[in-house]
Amino acid sequence: MSPEERYELMTRPQDDMESCFEKEPLELQRLAMALIFTRWWNSYKHMAPEEPTPEIIGTAIELLWDYLEKKCGDKEFDRFQRSFYEAARVTVFSFIGEDSLKKDPESEAFYQAHCSQWESKSYNDFFIWLATLLEDIAGKDGYPLYWLPVEYLLFNDIETMIDFFETIYQGGRVDPNDPLSGLKRREREIYNTPTFARVIALLQQDMRAALSDTPLAELRAKYRDEYLFSPEESAKISHIGRG
Repeated sequence: MSPEERYELMTRPQDDMESCFEKEPLELQRLAMALIFTRWWNSYKHMAPEEPTPEIIGTAIELLWDYLEKKCGDKEFDRFQRSFYEAARVTVFSFIGEDSLKKDPESEAFYQAHCSQWESKSYNDFFIWLATLLEDIAGKDGYPLYWLPVEYLLFNDIETMIDFFETIYQGGRVDPNDPLSGLKRREREIYNTPTFARVIALLQQDMRAALSDTPLAELRAKYRDEYLFSPEESAKISHIGRG
């Protein structure tokens, strides 16, 4: 695949991911999301060692698996995801004050227990997009699921991590007739690095695994040790430019 073909492929991957699952049962779409976010969280939790790793995100991942395995009922999952989502909104978006939680005492208590002293800005993106995903999973009666959380994290968070492993164009002289030429050059260079190719290969692997008929318990156990970047690689990633 040429550099231009790679660039075009990554222009709007959300559409491609959604089309892969649009005819699949909702359970398989939920499983694909669980696999992707579990792999990513296994790496995220080793990043930005100067910041506390928020345990509540790991708790949410585990509850998602419990829900898929029917160890957690609809009512319990819905209550958790509502509190998780409201707490994420207040934590991540500075323009949303804590007063917005007062309409829902359970969400307010959740926020006070897990987020009121939040010092983990590097996890903000993951927090809000996992919350968006859980809300989507709880609220969908049909399909497909909305794959924007995967695309957003891939482009606005994970893409910037490539700088910690590869030498990428950072800016400089650009074409005066094309103000976006510098950004386009940087994106093309990112998409053609071995590191980014590995990221996409793992994403595709997770999507295939969801369609493989492998028992849920087996996948859950396997994905406890699946990583986007190894713990050692992840520890090199700081909060700079993230969150």
